[in-house]
Amino acid sequence: MQLVMLAGELGEKYGKHHEYYNLQTPADAIKLLCINHPALKQELMQAHHNGVGYKVIQGGAAMGYDELQLPFGSKPLLVVPVISGAGGGSTTQILVGVGLVAASFLIPGAGLFGTSFLAGAGTLAGATALSIAGTAAGALGVGLILSGTADLISPQPQLGNLGANRIRGEGTNVRGPGPDGVTRGAMGQANYAFTGPANTVGTGATVPVIYGRVIAGSHLLAANLEVSDDSDPLKITTQAPGLNTFRINGEQVSQKLESHGGLKGRRKSKGFNSTDPNKTKRILVNKQFGPPNGDRDLEVGKKFRSDELKHRNDPRKKLDILFKINNGLFDYVAGEGSTIIDGFIRYRITVELEGTGSNPKVASADVTVQGLLLQSKKHNILYGHRLEMPKVTGRDEVRVTVEIVDVAVHDDARLIFHAYGYGLLDGND
Repeated sequence: MQLVMLAGELGEKYGKHHEYYNLQTPADAIKLLCINHPALKQELMQAHHNGVGYKVIQGGAAMGYDELQLPFGSKPLLVVPVISGAGGGSTTQILVGVGLVAASFLIPGAGLFGTSFLAGAGTLAGATALSIAGTAAGALGVGLILSGTADLISPQPQLGNLGANRIRGEGTNVRGPGPDGVTRGAMGQANYAFTGPANTVGTGATVPVIYGRVIAGSHLLAANLEVSDDSDPLKITTQAPGLNTFRINGEQVSQKLESHGGLKGRRKSKGFNSTDPNKTKRILVNKQFGPPNGDRDLEVGKKFRSDELKHRNDPRKKLDILFKINNGLFDYVAGEGSTIIDGFIRYRITVELEGTGSNPKVASADVTVQGLLLQSKKHNILYGHRLEMPKVTGRDEVRVTVEIVDVAVHDDARLIFHAYGYGLLDGND
């Protein structure tokens, strides 16, 4: 008799203990489990979309894909779901669920990839010599195995593809960090389950189940902080408000064009009041997220898609997008009247080129703006981002979409998509 154990949620759904006879390899065990529980197979195929990988452990050692074709052994086989983090540790033995299915169903014995792959040492040249039972499904499974772990640990938005002969170069593809703060457990910053004596997790974080021996810190479940300051007993704000508190992707912003978390941008002092007559330089948008637009729409999921700007393939491959923040950028610790703290808005910019056929996304950026700006005209701020676009033939119109991803501000705050076009961040204004 051979024992296969499913840990965590897998065990709750499909049973913790499974007894089999005459299993040749761990891959055989995965295959039988999927045959007996079709829903398990489907879950494995989709798990990487939810940031879930798996460890397959036997005799205290985690297996790689090739080892799934080794003899089963005498110890129980343990399949453990693993919640992916933001990176920073070894991921060589975290297996993607679709890879487990591919290893069990699509690839025959004599090793997962055959001797030719081992000789290739995991390079693309070696991958072309894969010894697979020549089906398109098998090739797809191996491709997912090779790329799935990296995508699982650090997923990135994918840009549109018009073919190698139609796009030269790559557009901006930036995912800025989330906001800093003290009032929310998870502020979007990178965090890890086990990295030392102190861990940072937020509301809704998964409490891991430990198998084996680890060095782990603590999960903070509750805390009480009291601040006493005789010079300002009311503690109206956590820091002095002002334009110098404004940050893009965690970095201070000046009137000099520079990078903020991988995205170039700067502050401006002058905006625009009209669209360029032939729409080849700039489009005035002035779409406002926030009151007084009736229902409060400075909230997650709200989006706006701009009018078309005429696209030019000459040196104008750098698209500038301008925003305004009016009426303050701040939040409250515990409702109106309590201490004022930094507010933040996280939004996603997507740039599309329109023409015949489908409209490809050629650039994107996830941006977090944060600061302590009061409801005063002198705290209104105008700033912009610069996105690179690839050279594309047969496309003559540019559209920009702005979508609110996350927000924590007071009810009267306003984010304005002001304008976009070419060269709007040039100069010293």
